[in-house]
Amino acid sequence: MKTPPTSSPADPMDSTATHGVVVVGGGVAGLSAALTLVRAGVSVRVLERTDYSAWRPGETLSPVAWAELRQLLAPEPLEPEGFLESHGLEATWGSERPHHHSFLANPYGSGWHVERRHLDALLARHAQSLQVPLWRDTCVTHLEREGHGWRVRVRTPRGPAELRCEALVDATGRSAQVARRQGVRRRDWDALCSVSGVIDRPPGFPEQHLVVEATPRGWWYAAPLPGGHLILTLLSDVDVLQRHDALRPAGWSALFSSTRHLRERVGGLEAVTRLHVRRCETSRLEHAAGEGWVAVGDAAAMWDPLSSSGILKALRTGRAAARALCAALGGHSGALEEYARQQAEEFSRYLSARQAHYSLEQRWAGEDFWRRRLDARAASHPRADDTGAVRVSTLPISGGTG
Repeated sequence: MKTPPTSSPADPMDSTATHGVVVVGGGVAGLSAALTLVRAGVSVRVLERTDYSAWRPGETLSPVAWAELRQLLAPEPLEPEGFLESHGLEATWGSERPHHHSFLANPYGSGWHVERRHLDALLARHAQSLQVPLWRDTCVTHLEREGHGWRVRVRTPRGPAELRCEALVDATGRSAQVARRQGVRRRDWDALCSVSGVIDRPPGFPEQHLVVEATPRGWWYAAPLPGGHLILTLLSDVDVLQRHDALRPAGWSALFSSTRHLRERVGGLEAVTRLHVRRCETSRLEHAAGEGWVAVGDAAAMWDPLSSSGILKALRTGRAAARALCAALGGHSGALEEYARQQAEEFSRYLSARQAHYSLEQRWAGEDFWRRRLDARAASHPRADDTGAVRVSTLPISGGTG
């Protein structure tokens, strides 16, 4: 790769310039990469398929994730407007007795409950304040290698456009659109899926805590959201959810009624008529980078929400990928390969930690959900095919069900 063009202000809809890097996906991982690149003097353009208004699950940022987010946005102060402070979590896992983990003594301070779309939009505004062109409601329609760079065709609200760049960042989430178009396969380790309902937060619910409870069919979490709401989420395998009709409000509510501590905290569950369904299986690309491209965040690998590391992983992989791209654009031929190797090693460490954490829960070792995770060999190897009779891709994703 040749030395990248320096960053300069540009008409946000000017498609004639050649960029050092085009970032496909304007979520946390993509914007982390874009901000790191532009500060290194690389010309960047971000393509985001949404306008940041669509619903996304709430997130609980750990203290270290909050610290890294502040660092990414520095020197601007990160005002927690619209965020809720989190003092820790309460987990009923491995026994009937809840265990408490406090953030109050954490050297990084408190954690925070946030709405994901609010966080994405905040980062997008910061990127644009640094003159990073960001096209919303834009879809990539064609990618083509052109010499040592790329030609990218897109569909925008103003019509089709064409861009040229030296390198691409795949920040398209689990779809990994850039990597898939290069023929890179994705491997799945399970068929985990989340089913969420949003309700008004009950008066007695702890506003500053995440609450987790393991059950025979999977595990639940409840987290406060800004605006006086509470998100309740069941995580289990697709076939288990379907067997118990948990993709519909009635079946989902029936499983919630079988919880113990969460039911006591929430009280009588108000009528839930809309559920949000999202795939969240453990998976990764066989290669997180290739000639002239690199994958970040969930595009590179998806981790079980149990890890509570989604935002932290997005921030870190975005930054690491940007540094690898800077090195590659400067002539270091092995920089992207080294990034891919590091991501594979990190995923192996994650698998070990995941298996160890699930092994703490032995009460329902014979139930399908837990049996699959307590089997050390199965937990460390990708699945040959989908768990259960129905493919995950047939599920209604992020929409109202029932």
